[in-house]
Amino acid sequence: MTTIIILVLVNFLVNYQDMESLELVKKRKRSATKYWVEIKGRLYARLQYKNEAGIYKVKYRSITDKRTARAVVEKLRNELAIHGEAAFLAEKMTFDELVTRFEENELVAASFQNGVKLNGRRSIAPVRSSIKPLRAYFGNKHIRSIRPANIKAYKNERIATPVETEVKEKREIIDKDTGKKRIFIHKVIRKRERKIASINRELATLRTILNFGLANDWLINNPFAKVKGIISTAAEVERDRVLSFEEEQRLLDACSNERAHIKPIIVCALDTAMRRGEIFKMRWKDIDFVKGQIHIPLTNTKTEESRIVGITPRLRRELENLWETSLKDKNQTVFGISNTIKNAFKSACNNAGVENFRFHDCRHTATTRMIASGSPHTEVMKITGHSQISTFLRYLNITQQTATNVAARLGCYMEEQFTNVYTGSETLN
Repeated sequence: MTTIIILVLVNFLVNYQDMESLELVKKRKRSATKYWVEIKGRLYARLQYKNEAGIYKVKYRSITDKRTARAVVEKLRNELAIHGEAAFLAEKMTFDELVTRFEENELVAASFQNGVKLNGRRSIAPVRSSIKPLRAYFGNKHIRSIRPANIKAYKNERIATPVETEVKEKREIIDKDTGKKRIFIHKVIRKRERKIASINRELATLRTILNFGLANDWLINNPFAKVKGIISTAAEVERDRVLSFEEEQRLLDACSNERAHIKPIIVCALDTAMRRGEIFKMRWKDIDFVKGQIHIPLTNTKTEESRIVGITPRLRRELENLWETSLKDKNQTVFGISNTIKNAFKSACNNAGVENFRFHDCRHTATTRMIASGSPHTEVMKITGHSQISTFLRYLNITQQTATNVAARLGCYMEEQFTNVYTGSETLN
């Protein structure tokens, strides 16, 4: 009996030792986690994870040394924890694909409710214009591979690439047989330097697109964070063209016959400092002839804030004449312009001998005149619709007359102060 008990105990101890050995083997197997795998002669770091749907997946990333596998796997785990599976799925995403998603989600027309914008953009065309050269340069490049050096190279290339414009030119040729003049029209390519302001707008669009990718966890970081100062507004050439009163008279006189329709538009721009879009979208219901005011709804303004501008006597005459010849429909636009007056305005300037003057310069001119007339800066800012003083000052130009008036006032002030000093000295003596 004793022998049997001893045999049972021995057998139990042997089995227990076998089980303990098995557990040690299992522990060794668990501790020796393999962070890498070799596929077709190439090394890859390997991470197994469970996605949101509860499905196990494996993520591979190319490595050159087995010793780096664990660090790469830890990095993959960190990306997964912070950005989710989207970061893995977007590793092969190209810039073209990112732009397509950006356009689908962000470049949608603005929608309004009760005069308030709910979503979307009011101006899409300028963004699409900036996207075109970005697509051409970065197109098939993976978004994860875009580096600060690539952004700098893009800027340098754009600076070095002139703007080419196709224009029509007329040539007069005298026929040798008849002696008559014949006019031939041919197309030529004109080149000019690309403006830094245009390049800045493109870079700003690139930054916005990459931030869109970052917000959706398709990018780990935005390379713009390491390229400080690449968008330099200080390098932009700011226009300071102000129309003189003599030039204005010539310009308005040139607005006759087929260009007569732009005269009231120019008067409106010069007397209100309204933006081109605000003028074109203005409807008769926005005009109050009794109060002498024009109401600009927030749906038409750049800053999405409504404002009121006054009507000058000559603008009133122009608007009243247009109202008399209109259909008397309050919902109709005042000037009936749906696109642009660029060609008519350019022809009027050429005929009037007014050089280097653009329609937007009317806003500069109006702002400068309002200040020169003695109106406080704060009031003028409210009328022109500027929310930032720095932006407002860009539109405020010092004319020769203004500079002369400032010098004259300073001279009078100094003379008065010196007189007080001399008078005080004589009194003491």
